Amino acid sequence: MLKYILKSTSLLMMVTSSNLIADELSIDKQVTPTVSKICPANFYTLPLYPNAKFCQLFDTKLPASLSYFAVSGQQATKNFYLQELGEAEDEKMLKGRIVLQYEHGEKVVIISKDGTGSQVDILVKSSI
Repeated sequence: MLKYILKSTSLLMMVTSSNLIADELSIDKQVTPTVSKICPANFYTLPLYPNAKFCQLFDTKLPASLSYFAVSGQQATKNFYLQELGEAEDEKMLKGRIVLQYEHGEKVVIISKDGTGSQVDILVKSSI
């Protein structure tokens, strides 16, 4: 699980510097994640999959990201987000991960395979 969290952090950094998101994300300080056994129902208006586990918050003010484990497979987790948020403005497969972008790339959901479940990484750049 930890290796997936570290990989997803790297992926979040790649996504913000790639053509998937137009604006550059600059971080002035080292962010220390906050780990919680109890996950919130949503993160900056983006819902978390029911019964989310192992939440790790990477900042309390924007830009911010949250990683967690979902008990469903990658496709079922994607379907949950499409049902809850509607069709993504942009959807890509990037290194085996599903990347969904909303609100002009200001909110990004990355879904990775993680054993029998999925790791979900949410990046929120602004609260448009």
